[in-house]
Amino acid sequence: MTIDTDSARQTVEGFGAALTHSSARLLTEMPAAARSDLLHELFAPDGPTRLSVIRVPLGGSDFVAEPAYTYDDLPAGEEDWDLERFSTSADDDELRPVLREILDISPELRIVASPWSPPAWLKDSGRLDGGRLRDDDRAYSAYAEYLVRAVEESAAAGVPIDYLTVQNEPQARYPDGYPGTDMPVADQVRLIEELGPLLEERAPDARILAYDHNWSLHPADAADGAATDYPAEVLRSGAAQWVAGVAYHCYAGEPTRQSALYDEFPAASVHVTECSGSHAEGDSPEKIFSDTFGFQSRTLLIGSLGNWASTVLTWNVVLDAAGGPHIGGCETCTGVVTAGTDGGFSRNAEYYVLAHAARFVPPGSTAVNTAGDAGSPLSHTAFRTPDGSIVTLVFNDATEARETRVVAGETEATVRLPGRSLVTVVMAPAAAS
Repeated sequence: MTIDTDSARQTVEGFGAALTHSSARLLTEMPAAARSDLLHELFAPDGPTRLSVIRVPLGGSDFVAEPAYTYDDLPAGEEDWDLERFSTSADDDELRPVLREILDISPELRIVASPWSPPAWLKDSGRLDGGRLRDDDRAYSAYAEYLVRAVEESAAAGVPIDYLTVQNEPQARYPDGYPGTDMPVADQVRLIEELGPLLEERAPDARILAYDHNWSLHPADAADGAATDYPAEVLRSGAAQWVAGVAYHCYAGEPTRQSALYDEFPAASVHVTECSGSHAEGDSPEKIFSDTFGFQSRTLLIGSLGNWASTVLTWNVVLDAAGGPHIGGCETCTGVVTAGTDGGFSRNAEYYVLAHAARFVPPGSTAVNTAGDAGSPLSHTAFRTPDGSIVTLVFNDATEARETRVVAGETEATVRLPGRSLVTVVMAPAAAS
């Protein structure tokens, strides 16, 4: 394969995973020294993994250890249009202390924040699980103010937010027992038009990402009025002036949808903010690892990066051996690591997929073009790092070993890839060779 070292595509912002309330609880329960060792292994800029992006929920999600909450929960029938009872203090119990510990290790960490639901009193369902934001100008104004305050209080608590999505999975209409909101395109546009000016005035470092859902409409979400091109519709609207980029998940469709979006909106950055490993009930540990490693290497990592992604994240940083704790939602999700009952942990497929990229492709790297043989089982993507090195990620999807020659300018290397393996090839800058 040939690397076009003079080309330049998107700038890499980093790789990472989500610190959900479940992950924060499991980390908090670890002995302090063991937690510190794990967080250094995952996040230290000179460590073996070097994750540099974290996604956090604003309020509860499906991965919580206790009942989900928002920042302004009220008894049924009560309202709080002036947000007099708004408070993010619940995040101080476990989530923020762990985030601050990570930030101490990796001060340049980027944080993506996503709400799963507005407070129930702001929704037409009166519930966290399902329903829409009330069709009332007051609701949009109050929720925009709610989100800005969440960003402000997070920053004041030492956890600055870099990116904000306004709704996790806005077309997942029927969440299974966990917080979720049906937010059609028109509703998201309406909310962003309220939110954008407030953020620009009071929290200008927090940039809005639209959408935050799958590459393509999931069959389970399809219904009359469901948008098949949701992010493009947002970017074609008046809300676009407040939108820095688009966030995607990996659970339906293909990452080529990112290139289709880029062709129309090249100024909008592309971020993959969620992709959990999962498995069928009864799968062996070996099959779970192999299937997750193959999909995430080929599709999440190389596929997303080859289609303009600047950020690639998996889902939970830490889960327990049962894939929890959680309420509803995914019964078979896996984390980057699995917490043991003795304070230890085991590394999962997500760990190795992320480390292949995050350890060798630092923030500020530039994606470059690659060319290979048509029909080859080898997928690949490459980068020019800030020090001038060329880093190539190659995945062999065949069961048998393959050999390939990587050519980058006047430098070349012959690489042997075992079956179903991911290889990172680093070529030093010419001046250092």
